[in-house]
Amino acid sequence: MDNSLHKEFVLERYKSGESGFSNFKEPTFDIPSTRFDKVEKQKIFEHAEWCDKLPSGHFCLEYLTKRKIPQKFHSKLLFTQHYKQFCDTLVPNHGKTIVDDARLVIPFYDKYNDLIAVSGRALETSDKTLRYVTLRTNDSKDKLLYGMDRVNLSETVRIVEGPIDSLFLSNCIASGDANLVLTSDEISSDKKVLIFDNEPRNKEIVKMMQNAIRLGNDIVIWPNNIAGKDINEIILGGITSDELEGIISSNTFSGLQAQTKFVFWKKV
Repeated sequence: MDNSLHKEFVLERYKSGESGFSNFKEPTFDIPSTRFDKVEKQKIFEHAEWCDKLPSGHFCLEYLTKRKIPQKFHSKLLFTQHYKQFCDTLVPNHGKTIVDDARLVIPFYDKYNDLIAVSGRALETSDKTLRYVTLRTNDSKDKLLYGMDRVNLSETVRIVEGPIDSLFLSNCIASGDANLVLTSDEISSDKKVLIFDNEPRNKEIVKMMQNAIRLGNDIVIWPNNIAGKDINEIILGGITSDELEGIISSNTFSGLQAQTKFVFWKKV
């Protein structure tokens, strides 16, 4: 491809006594293989600030503290005083009707750390507007999954419903809805545990859990002494993350054992 470099190469070979017909040595090239690791990206958003940069006493920080969200995740969450302006700048012509209120913003990233969506949780107007408003930042039709930028697929992957719930467990992703089986099918991991909300009176969750057991999934059947309908409520009830990890490990079942535990759970 480069004639001048090739001539230099041939000349060097002749100087060392090599030719195409005698003393020929096959050249070796030490070229490092291309890596496709996750790339940490520093992101700056207009009309929003990372929660770990907010001043002490800020009402969004007070909200995070009230919900006992681990401080290590404050740098992964955003606050905006104007959610509509934030969304309009991020995705112009998105076509959604969005109230310009103050919200906690949960960014969704894919496994390459590329932003794929944002979800805004109302902080002051949740009684008047939609509590959560989610906006995709790309045209993908794939199911939105939260936590794919942090999960290690070579280890056991926990799958929960809510993004905030996922922050309390190690190696955990969130489905965003109760269809954890569909989410599990999207994850290329050999070991997955489905953790549905603790709502035996919710017909949709009962149906989804029954289907998960039928398909042979490992699922958590919450013991009767656990109060709280989801992970965050259980934490707020006084159980630590470490204790919760132990409860999940000792109450994960599959097959006939899961079916037996499930029958008793839904009668509570």
